Amino acid sequence: MGGIGSGAARPITDVLVDIGRNAQELLRAEIRLAQSEVRQQLIGAQSAIVLVIVGIAGGILGGFFLLLAVLFALRFIMPAWAAALCVTAVLVLVAAVALTTGVRRLKASRPVLKPLEDSVKENAAWVRQATR
Repeated sequence: MGGIGSGAARPITDVLVDIGRNAQELLRAEIRLAQSEVRQQLIGAQSAIVLVIVGIAGGILGGFFLLLAVLFALRFIMPAWAAALCVTAVLVLVAAVALTTGVRRLKASRPVLKPLEDSVKENAAWVRQATR
C-alpha cells in the first residue's frame, strides 16, 4: 500500500493539483530567497549611501569655502584667503574620495535581481513543461 506501483492508480487531476501546489511552493520559496538577498544587499549598501551623503555634503561645503576664498581674495588680498582655499582643497578631496567610493560600492551591489529573474523564468518553464 502506498508503494512505488500505487502511483499509477492516481487520477491525473490529483497529479496536476500536486504539480500546481509544488510550483506555488517553489515560487514562494524563490520570492522568500529574493527578499532575503535584497535585504542583504540593502544592508551592504548602507555604508555606500552614507559615503555618498558625506561626499555631497563635503562638496557643498567645499563650494562654500571656495566662494569664501574668492571673497577674501577679492576683498583683502591677504593670507586670510589662502587659509580658506586650503580648507576648500581638503573638503573637496574628502568629497571626491567619499563619492567615488560610495558610487563604486553602489554599482557593485546592483546585480542581485538578475539571478532571481533567471531562476523564476526557469521555474515557470519547468511548470509549463510539467503540466503539458
